[in-house]
Amino acid sequence: MSLRMRLALIGLGSLTLAAVAWAQPAPDSRGVVTSRDRYSGRVTLEDRQPAAGPPTALTTRARTVSPTIHYQVLSLAPGTRAGVAAPPAANLMALPLKEQGGFVIYELRAGKLTTVIDGQRQERREGEFWLVRPGQSIELEAADDAVVLQTIQIPAQ
Repeated sequence: MSLRMRLALIGLGSLTLAAVAWAQPAPDSRGVVTSRDRYSGRVTLEDRQPAAGPPTALTTRARTVSPTIHYQVLSLAPGTRAGVAAPPAANLMALPLKEQGGFVIYELRAGKLTTVIDGQRQERREGEFWLVRPGQSIELEAADDAVVLQTIQIPAQ
């Protein structure tokens, strides 16, 4: 057998073994939810309102608002079902959100995801944004793909 043939067989064998190793799910990887905090703190917003009298550039008064914002990246392993206020009997993982009860803006960054918001089921696509208002319930279902979400949480004032 020539040297080229031997090298080709070794290369093909190593690729086959690597593909088999990648196809195996990691032990205990199903049902895992992880989070990474990106920012948590106050954001100052300034709204300029014209003062009474004739409008000029110098007769404006500023109104400052400083809500607390939490920005997190969440990862769901394949086969994971998670919710914000997951009852123990529902077989759901709890989402590790910093703030609950306010507005949450979600963005699907990677993977395939189905959401159930107040009982309404919807498939989501990468790059899609959606809002969950105070009092609404949400469940996230990652089928056979890992999912990455970005969230911005704004507490109810």
